[in-house]
Amino acid sequence: MAIQAEPNKRGILSLIAIIILMVLVTALSNPIYKALSGKGGQVTYTASNQGYGGEVIVTLTVEDERIESLAVQGDSETPAIGQKAVAQYNETIFAELSDAYIDEVSTHLDAVSGATITSGAVAAGFQEVVEKAQAAEMTE
Repeated sequence: MAIQAEPNKRGILSLIAIIILMVLVTALSNPIYKALSGKGGQVTYTASNQGYGGEVIVTLTVEDERIESLAVQGDSETPAIGQKAVAQYNETIFAELSDAYIDEVSTHLDAVSGATITSGAVAAGFQEVVEKAQAAEMTE
């Protein structure tokens, strides 16, 4: 006469719970879920500060926790100094941050030599938009 062992009910229930958990984690990280739930997607943050010649605007666009675009506008800044500093930020520093994860970005920017006031306006705007984006990512 053979003795049959009853299946371990706890083991089976644990296995089922793990499978359900894996399915939920996969589904909730899916871009379709993010779009339907209003999470993820593209969000733009803007900050404005007074530069040497006028308003300096920093615009940051984040999509799925990555920097999509980052730019500064300073059309009222002096052409020889302020606008060159704006161009330098756009062409080097901000271009390098494209596609970076927003939560890994430092809010510190170095000043452009000779453009102290413009650099300060850019740095303040950059810090503001990055902090807004990082705070928004933490609430999702």
